[in-house]
Amino acid sequence: MKRVLLSNVTEHWSTPRDVYADLDREFNFTLDPCPLRIPLAPGSKYNGLTMSWAGQRVFCNPPYGPGILKWIRKAREASIAVYLLPARTDTVWWHGWALLAEEVRFIKGRLRFGLAKNSAPFPSVVLVFRNE
Repeated sequence: MKRVLLSNVTEHWSTPRDVYADLDREFNFTLDPCPLRIPLAPGSKYNGLTMSWAGQRVFCNPPYGPGILKWIRKAREASIAVYLLPARTDTVWWHGWALLAEEVRFIKGRLRFGLAKNSAPFPSVVLVFRNE
């Protein structure tokens, strides 16, 4: 099997700009705890998992690896937490947490992440958790 067909070649899938823009217009995000590129002051450390999400309107496209559940659990802290995730309906995190979302929006077709030449090898979903 070719490596390019495997969805676990990387955990990091940069958000398509149009997907983020559409969601931001709807939800008015105040925090992105998983940006791939952020300006950091020398010596500073940015960790979206350990920072507070309290009162925030969060957009989260976390690494799609085994730690995905840690990110989804953070939704409890935010006013609104909107996740862009792989639609992995056969996983523990899906049945334990994704189905608790107020909205589950399956994305038609496959997304093209970042500067990729091809679409992702997996379907995607947007989960919306509201704590307002």
